[in-house]
Amino acid sequence: MRANKANSADRQKRRSFLALFLAAADLQRYTKKETNGKNMKDKTAVITGATSGLGRATALQLAQKGAFVIIVARSNTKANEVIKEIEKAGGKGQFIISDLSSMKDTKEAAESIAKAVDRWDVLINNAGAYFPKYRVTSEGFESTLALNYLSPFLLTHHLIEQMEQTASEYGEVRIINISSVMHKDPINWDDLNYKETTYNSSSTYYQSKHLLTSFTYYLSRKLKETGITVNCIHPGFVKTALAQSDYPFPMNAIVPIVGFFIGESPEQAADTPVWLASSNEAKGINGEYVHHRKIKKSWPPTRDEDAQTRLFNVTQGMLGEWL
Repeated sequence: MRANKANSADRQKRRSFLALFLAAADLQRYTKKETNGKNMKDKTAVITGATSGLGRATALQLAQKGAFVIIVARSNTKANEVIKEIEKAGGKGQFIISDLSSMKDTKEAAESIAKAVDRWDVLINNAGAYFPKYRVTSEGFESTLALNYLSPFLLTHHLIEQMEQTASEYGEVRIINISSVMHKDPINWDDLNYKETTYNSSSTYYQSKHLLTSFTYYLSRKLKETGITVNCIHPGFVKTALAQSDYPFPMNAIVPIVGFFIGESPEQAADTPVWLASSNEAKGINGEYVHHRKIKKSWPPTRDEDAQTRLFNVTQGMLGEWL
């Protein structure tokens, strides 16, 4: 039994190393291309997890382009700081406080967004985390699954109707899910919630990004005729996220070193989500996995349409009382 656990741990370490090296090999340094002026004027963008790192940089850049930005965050103090920074730069925005690992809070956040504005043009599901130890939410969900996948699924579900109205009136709406190159782990169909499975933080994180990527593809097909596009992004290795993640040994030593050489600042990493949210060049891109403004191929199992449909149905069953 111990030998099996040791072998499993070794496989996880090798997989983590491989993901880092594949990302390093795929790294494409480029000079940031500017999108034109205030091309988000009169538009609304909703961003989760926008009080630090990639989310904060994305919120600020979209506000600079003229968007009214609604940020969804846990901390009132941090959210207020971001809105003040937006306003100081001449932009406009507001915040909604919500613990997105809670499905009750997620549903209430959607209701608050619906009351705040009557149109929104962009939804960026950015909030996410890596939990080194097994944690369960008050509603009984494993925390990585809840925050990284179930919450974006639920929030999007409750905003779809008004997004369809916006698309009908103004021509389009864009949904962007922040995935990761670290999505290459199979779905644990028998135990998505890791109640009976030995918890492994890397596998759980990889699975959550696999689920989010698969959901992106499914939803893009489902909404194809509505004017709503749905895409996901590998943002690259963002230095702040790398430094703050509580990885187990030896990843806690290796990841910051790799990040030092190939990592990007939040401002650099925000280029692709801002481009996908605002650029005319990105108009019509749908059902894609994007990295550095370029369409890439995600891991083949995430593109399995039968698995996508199965996942959608399973997720609805898990979230029944909150839908």
